[in-house]
Amino acid sequence: MKIFFTLAWRNIWRNKRRSLITISSVVFAVLLAILFYSMEQGSYERMIDSMVRYSTGYIQIQDVLYEEEPSIDNSLLFEEDIKDLLDKFDDQIAFYVPRIQSFALAATSEITRGAMVMGIDPAHEALINDIRDDIVQGSFLTDNDEDIVVASGLADILGISTGDTLVLLGQGFQGATAAGKYKVKGIVRLKVPEMNNNTIYMSLQAAQWFYMTDNRLTALIIMPENPNQTSSLATELSKHIDEEWYRVVTWETMLADLLALMEFDMAGTMVMMMILYIVITFGLIGTILTMMIERSKEFAMLMSLGMKRSRLAMICFMESLFITFTGVIAGMIVATPIILYFFHNPIQLSGNMAEAMADYGFEPVMPFAFGPDIFISQARIVLVIALIVGMYPVYKVYKIKMMDKN
Repeated sequence: MKIFFTLAWRNIWRNKRRSLITISSVVFAVLLAILFYSMEQGSYERMIDSMVRYSTGYIQIQDVLYEEEPSIDNSLLFEEDIKDLLDKFDDQIAFYVPRIQSFALAATSEITRGAMVMGIDPAHEALINDIRDDIVQGSFLTDNDEDIVVASGLADILGISTGDTLVLLGQGFQGATAAGKYKVKGIVRLKVPEMNNNTIYMSLQAAQWFYMTDNRLTALIIMPENPNQTSSLATELSKHIDEEWYRVVTWETMLADLLALMEFDMAGTMVMMMILYIVITFGLIGTILTMMIERSKEFAMLMSLGMKRSRLAMICFMESLFITFTGVIAGMIVATPIILYFFHNPIQLSGNMAEAMADYGFEPVMPFAFGPDIFISQARIVLVIALIVGMYPVYKVYKIKMMDKN
């Protein structure tokens, strides 16, 4: 076998220019495929991470009617049976985040704007996201705080800053009037533009008083110890919860529209990557065809001297694999520092592209993902192409007729 490897490797470099051109085409295609895939995966991961941390969490326990009518009237009562359920799965749950979320009109003396009011437990909320680190003015909420924190986009629209007073008016539990005046304690810049333009934070206790919900929550967010076990944990929770009153829902269900958009976008990327793979395939086929034509007499002579067809076919097959693997490995080596750089330094978008991203509610950056699966997935596809193309010289070797070669 060592002799086969040596002969195959030497045969590749008998025509260095042709081999280098073929390998370069594989390098170029693999490099672009890895960059496209890394950029796409990085964008998806950033979107999902932002939505999970700032909005949905991985798992939510909701009132059974909340999905059909997401209003404060369909909030769940955070009673002992829910707490006992959380204790039962304490080894699988990292932490939970209670939230009450509804809408209200936020008004100054001159401007009125619809806003999403989020009642949070500051200590629990700090475990799921980095809102405290995003404060640009003032300070963040503390437990049982009576003041509010306003997102910077909304603050700009209303023309307010820390120390100003904001009037909130909405509808509380079972038709009660929700109204109050609140001092702005801080301004926070959220990474999700859509939320940055309409979000107000207040302490959970203050929100429950404002909406007159007592011990109710619109959602209880659960963060698993292992995010990869989200589905299994949600299934187990559903088995032990009273499904007549509560429902357990995962982030895939809550972000179904976003996932559908990602799948549609991935289809366009796959078309681009298929073009690159076609380039690889035709480059390999052209090289293999040329090699077979040039060496047909050589093959006939070798077989006439006693070399078995199976061994000759194995050498030709290895030549195809060597050319492909050399290009794939070189492409990975070239792609690694590029991806690693953009992984730590995401591309900041500007102009129309940034506006388009903001309109979809996402941070206007283009991050890259970095992980072994990004490289392995592309190498696997190119390997399949190499195996298919490599069968052609095997076929030709078995079809050679020695008597026809002069």
